[in-house]
Amino acid sequence: MKAIVYNSYGDINSLEITEINEPRPSSNEVVVKIRAISLNPVDLKKMSGGFKLITNVKKFPKTMGCDFSGEIIEIGKDVGAFKVGDNVFGMTDILFAGSAAEKIKISQKSIALAPKNISLEDSAAIPQVANTSLLALRNLASIRQGHKLLINGASGGVGTIALQIASIYEAKTTAVTSYRNIDWIKESFKTENVIDYTKDDFTNLDEKYDIIFDVNGNKSFLEVEKCLTSNGVYVTTKNNVFNQIDFVKQFIKRKKSKVVLSGKSTTSSLDMFRMWIEDGKLKPIIEKTYSFDEFKKAYEYLSTGRVKGKLILTI
Repeated sequence: MKAIVYNSYGDINSLEITEINEPRPSSNEVVVKIRAISLNPVDLKKMSGGFKLITNVKKFPKTMGCDFSGEIIEIGKDVGAFKVGDNVFGMTDILFAGSAAEKIKISQKSIALAPKNISLEDSAAIPQVANTSLLALRNLASIRQGHKLLINGASGGVGTIALQIASIYEAKTTAVTSYRNIDWIKESFKTENVIDYTKDDFTNLDEKYDIIFDVNGNKSFLEVEKCLTSNGVYVTTKNNVFNQIDFVKQFIKRKKSKVVLSGKSTTSSLDMFRMWIEDGKLKPIIEKTYSFDEFKKAYEYLSTGRVKGKLILTI
């Protein structure tokens, strides 16, 4: 069985397609024949060894990817919610597993039936970015109707989904992106408030927000503090030491900084995403689709940081 792996921590040149063992499911697992995966910046961090202090796992080879869609071809004896032939989507554990293979095994608690109104390939673009956005906006920032929200890095995979989830919760959103994407953001997401970061630094403007979601992770809490309302919450995708200091000031002023990690996908959250997609409230944003053999080309483009939405790799 073919998989995209790396045998040592490094850059994109360390990736290769190789043969690995066929997966065998435990009692609560299913085997999925993969139709597509999507690429995420966290893949590059994992490959470069960015998580090795957390995982302390040195065993190679390691399989790339986390998002996936495909068809169940085998189930464990205790699997009751799914059957062979079901089309599903989901996300493997980012730190300890991978999805860039012809087949994978995964817990039945980490998958859901794929949306019926989009292609199975497009379904692979959803799990990681939607899960990250939901955790950031709903779980950490308690988003609600009328909240003023700023998304720093609105044109990428997480940002484009966060814009849509903000719309579902009826927040008033400001998007931060480059001049290249302003018209596209306005037209695609009906977002009138767009800041071109090449011209204006939002931390130097007078506007205040109930939530700042720093998808790019290039701002610290100390930089954005003045842009928050009295009860405002700053959520970032990157753990910056400057976000963890000055706790007394944050407590007194009731301003908070939080770090969002993708966590694990669950059937309940994936079912919510599926329903939003089938109701027309959420859609995957995909810039390019690559074949399995074009994996290096795909990851090279991902590494530029200029992807609009997601990149898909079909298997």
